Amino acid sequence: MKNRNLLNILLIEDNPADAHLVKIFLKETKMKHEFHHVESLYEGNDFLESNTAHLVLLDLSLPDSTGFKTLTSFMEKNASVPVVVMTGLNDDIVGNQAVKAGAQDYLIKGEFDSRLLGRVVRYSMQRHKTQKALEETARSLSISERRYIEAQEMANFGNFEMDLVTNEMSWTNEVYRILGFLPGSIRPTLKDYLNCVHFDERDRVEEFFEEAAKDGQRHKLEHKIIINGRTIHYVLIHAKVYYDEISSKFLLVGGIQDITERKLGEQLIIEKNLSTQTSKIKEEILQDMSFHIRTPLSSILNLSYILSNTEMGGTEKELMKGLKASVDDLSISVNNLLNFSMLVSEKVNIEEEEIMLEDFMQRTKQLVQMKAGQKKIDLKFNSDISMPKHFKTDKNKLSQVLYNIIDNGIKYSSENSKVNIDFGMSNIQNDQYDLVVKVQDQGVGLMKTQIENLLVADNLLQVNYEDGDNKQLGMAIVNKLVKSLEGQLAIESELGKGATFTVTIPVKTVRKEMIGIDDKPNQALKILLVEDHFLNQIATRKVLTSWSDFVTVDIAENGLIGYEKFKEHGYDLILMDIQMPVMDGFESTTKIREVSPVPIIALTANSSKQEAAKCLEIGMNEYMSKPIKPDDLYTKIMTVLSKSYVS
Repeated sequence: MKNRNLLNILLIEDNPADAHLVKIFLKETKMKHEFHHVESLYEGNDFLESNTAHLVLLDLSLPDSTGFKTLTSFMEKNASVPVVVMTGLNDDIVGNQAVKAGAQDYLIKGEFDSRLLGRVVRYSMQRHKTQKALEETARSLSISERRYIEAQEMANFGNFEMDLVTNEMSWTNEVYRILGFLPGSIRPTLKDYLNCVHFDERDRVEEFFEEAAKDGQRHKLEHKIIINGRTIHYVLIHAKVYYDEISSKFLLVGGIQDITERKLGEQLIIEKNLSTQTSKIKEEILQDMSFHIRTPLSSILNLSYILSNTEMGGTEKELMKGLKASVDDLSISVNNLLNFSMLVSEKVNIEEEEIMLEDFMQRTKQLVQMKAGQKKIDLKFNSDISMPKHFKTDKNKLSQVLYNIIDNGIKYSSENSKVNIDFGMSNIQNDQYDLVVKVQDQGVGLMKTQIENLLVADNLLQVNYEDGDNKQLGMAIVNKLVKSLEGQLAIESELGKGATFTVTIPVKTVRKEMIGIDDKPNQALKILLVEDHFLNQIATRKVLTSWSDFVTVDIAENGLIGYEKFKEHGYDLILMDIQMPVMDGFESTTKIREVSPVPIIALTANSSKQEAAKCLEIGMNEYMSKPIKPDDLYTKIMTVLSKSYVS
């Protein structure tokens, strides 16, 4: 090692055959080098304490360390030594993750020769040299540059660069501060920036980056960001494509400025009241609550379904029946709470699905039966015998409408009275008709002015709900939902004589018989459940395997494991959660779609138009929001499978 012109290369590899092959390849490269070999990470660290290596070839699977832990452990002690990772996995994901973790490059065992090895060694040395030069330049910033940075801080302005191939970004300290991060706390990517963007504007910001990357023109955009999940700021971003001759990379170079003070000043002039701003913040909080409530509620639904199908005595059966009714009641109440944000939103997402009338009436009755029983109120559900057995509309929203109206009827009716719910139809056409539902109670009734107020949803926004009377809150939600379903709400009442609420909603006819909940697989059905929540894994697997003896279920804890299991085993159907560690459901589905059209159903705790559209856009076949009832899941699976077989 005394000859300074030699390139000192250290190989850390425990397989003698692989080590010998690397040694031969290095000789064939004709590079002037000195080769050193050790068989463990400990020996490699010990060697570098007393010797110099210009490059290290590191096997990830060693006797004393395996996987990415090998690379991270090596980097902790030898951060200044350039390293090339060697892996036996023929998977670019592993290699790319290694480079992101600090390696200069990677090699796949059995797939490189002396020519490729030589090119990787030269590239890694040059890249490391370039990085060192840049670090040295950064350390030797002139006084004028430091003053420029201080000026940026005072102006709330920062710079960024983005690699157009990897989407990796570099931010100046001020960009970190603008986005609510400690400087240097993360190694940012475009995804990190988009996660800071207000959810209403993410599509617009994604389009900005796509357009800016297409040409050499300067692009700029004003948009909202959310700091630490709660504070809204406004930024001005501009960007332009630039070719870096040093790294031979195309970069998107630009700047970000916090313009919150200016925008707030403009809004104070334009906005007529500040309640709109407060409502938007509430909407964001409620959407966050939605995820954290729907996921455990889904587990409760599945577990109660499993228990109801086990052997129980009469008392246990009645208790289980009450539990299921309470959970259904809770689901509707949670939806009411989370959908309060709709009162300040112009758009409501409509998700149509086929509904069986008799089943829908029975489920609606179960939702309100317990409350009615407590007041000894007789619930009567009736339907026109000429009505079609099936129709199509948004079942969840129709359920919420009827639940709120019937719940009010029960609340304001005296004991031992009646509430009648009649289903009929009008305005019949070839492919649709108007569903007419009348809810007649024997409650205290309403004055004319009360009826007029209840029929104007906007008036209900000004109501103070601190008195605990949620009647008007429920009616505000009913008004909004009926309007979103393009329907009408009418109220007839006299004081002391009860009230009749009539909901008229256009629905579509169903020409074919809907797949019923009694349909089951009649041949082997292999399902892959990609889900990180432990209770949901147990409950969903039990729900599916108890459905049919032909069903088998495998579990994957995240999207990456799901992708690898699918490649190895293949499945007939995939149930894909969205929010997961390591790799989310979107990325996993994208990779699976590169190799297979297997049916994929999204199971997500975020019920939003944007989420549903993205699921379908990337190639998922269906979308279900948690909590998910087992019977609905069975129907959805059979529907998806029938479509896939037809196609």
